[in-house]
Amino acid sequence: MFKNIRCLLLICLIFLVTSCGAPLVQKSYLRPGVDVSYIKKIAVLKFQNNSQNKYAAERLRNIVITEILAKGIFDVVDKSLVDMVLMEEIVGEEGAYNKATLRRIARKLGVQAVLTGSVDAYDIERTGTYSYPVVGLSLTLIDGSTGEIVWQASGTASGYSTWGRIFGTKGKDLTELSFELVQRLLDTLNI
Repeated sequence: MFKNIRCLLLICLIFLVTSCGAPLVQKSYLRPGVDVSYIKKIAVLKFQNNSQNKYAAERLRNIVITEILAKGIFDVVDKSLVDMVLMEEIVGEEGAYNKATLRRIARKLGVQAVLTGSVDAYDIERTGTYSYPVVGLSLTLIDGSTGEIVWQASGTASGYSTWGRIFGTKGKDLTELSFELVQRLLDTLNI
């Protein structure tokens, strides 16, 4: 009898431990043969917002800029200057940029590359009485002289936790989860 109970408890414990973390789906691409060390300064353009949260694109743009600067990956042009050039170029809020426009923007801002992005999720999901954050983001680094993609990374992170759902513990909030996802995406740049 005790063997069956111990075995059942062990199985439950293994299930809880292995399913407690926040799921992360991530994929990245780095153009073969490209050494990104020539990129010293970038401009982070406005992100496309595909989420239900109208402030998500600007929030994640700020987090990306902060993380790039904190990691010392690149120097970043102040976003107010970037936005001014975008207005001059009459680029809409949707973040649709063609190669010629990207090259002009890079030239005007004096950068070797531009970073674009799209926010695919920035929501609080609910399952019964349990709620948890979900963040989805894609980042694309584009060469300022050619308009070609140098690097791209996409990922989705969830704050879902079986432990949190069962025991009611507080998990990560949207901002904390966003910083974690951005850090992981930028780590694939391998600089």
